[in-house]
Amino acid sequence: MHVHPVDTLELPELEPYRTLRARTRHWQDGHIVAEGVKTVEALLASDFTVHSVLLNEAWLRTLRETLDAPRFSKTVAYVASDVLLERIVGFPLHQKLLALAAMPANPPLEDLAVPRNTPALHVAVEGLADAENMGMVMRNCAAFGVDSVLVGPDSTSPYMRRSVRVSLGNVFSLRIHRADNLLDVLATCRERFGWHIVGTTPRGGSRTLEKAVHEERNICLLVGSEADGLSSDALALCDDHFTIPMHRGVDSINVANAVAVSLYEATRHGAGE
Repeated sequence: MHVHPVDTLELPELEPYRTLRARTRHWQDGHIVAEGVKTVEALLASDFTVHSVLLNEAWLRTLRETLDAPRFSKTVAYVASDVLLERIVGFPLHQKLLALAAMPANPPLEDLAVPRNTPALHVAVEGLADAENMGMVMRNCAAFGVDSVLVGPDSTSPYMRRSVRVSLGNVFSLRIHRADNLLDVLATCRERFGWHIVGTTPRGGSRTLEKAVHEERNICLLVGSEADGLSSDALALCDDHFTIPMHRGVDSINVANAVAVSLYEATRHGAGE
C-alpha cells in the first residue's frame, strides 16, 4: 500500500470518487466503486484488483494491517480529512470509506459448468433496469449459494455503484457472466451443460420446483424486468415455469423478493449449496 495524503478532491485520480451521480460511467470505464464499511471490507476480502482507497486517518489505522498485505502492494491509500470526505455526495452512505477496483474479466462459459455433487443452481436476469433491485438480487444469489449469474445486455450492470452498495459487497463473491445475447447463451448452456431453464412468471407456472430439481442436475432460474417480467421469447425458451402463489388479488411482488422466494424453493429441494 502506498499512503498519499490529500487536501483536495480535484486530483484526476480521485475523479471516480467525486462522481457519485454518474449512473453508468464507472463500469463503462472498467471501474467499480465500493462505498461504506461492509462493501469495502467485502471488496478487500475478494480477489478483485483494488486500485485505491479513499478514507480518513481513523479508517487507515483500522485497515492498515489488511492493506499492508502483499496483494495491495500497488494500491494507493488516499487519506483525507473528514470535512473533505463529507463534500462527496452521499457521505452518510459511504461512511468516509471508499475504494476503486477493476472490473473483473468476463468468465468464459466453460467456467459456468462447475462440477458438484448436488444439482447446480444458476440465475439469469433479463431486462432488470433498477440498480437497487439488481443489488438485492445479487445479495440474494450470494445468500442462497448460486453457482453463477448471467446478466443480459438489457439489464443494468451488477457492478454499478448503487448495485454494489445495495448488495453489501456480496456481488464480489459471485461468478457473473455478462452475455451479449442472453437467450442464445442460455440455449448454449442447456445444450452443453444440461441446464434446465425455469422461468419465473406471475401466472401459469408450477407452484413448486421439486420436480425440476429432482429430475435435473443443473437448474437456471430466469427472471425478467420489473415492469413486464420475462419477454415472450424468454418464456418460450424455458423448460418449465414457476409461479409464486399470490392472495387478495396481488399480481406480483418485487423482483428481488421473487428471486429470494424462488431460490429458497429451489434450495429447499436440494439445488445449490
